[in-house]
Amino acid sequence: PGATVVDCTLGLGGHSEALLSTFPSARLIGLDRDTEALRLAGERLAPYANRATLVHAVYDELPEVLDRLGTPRVQGVLFDLGVSSMQLDEADRGFAYAQDAPLDMRMDQTRGISAADVLNT
Repeated sequence: PGATVVDCTLGLGGHSEALLSTFPSARLIGLDRDTEALRLAGERLAPYANRATLVHAVYDELPEVLDRLGTPRVQGVLFDLGVSSMQLDEADRGFAYAQDAPLDMRMDQTRGISAADVLNT
């Protein structure tokens, strides 16, 4: 009861939704570097908004995020590592070779340079 769990790779929020629905007193902190994933997960987790805090961050920023949120300890941490199907399925994300689209390949399209820039410079 009252546990705080961190989903370090929030994605579309499926694991987080399962945690929040299974444990009605748990609090969730969800991290993702992908702003579109955060938006969609926010919609999915809206029924749990009073227990879910979603943060635009990379999982290696976890200590800073917890400090900023005033959360010195957590009871669980989840990592589901890999590329999400959303990133592969959406041509404008530039991950898939099956579709003709600009080569981007950034998990967070608000930071850094695209794969096309890397290859061309």
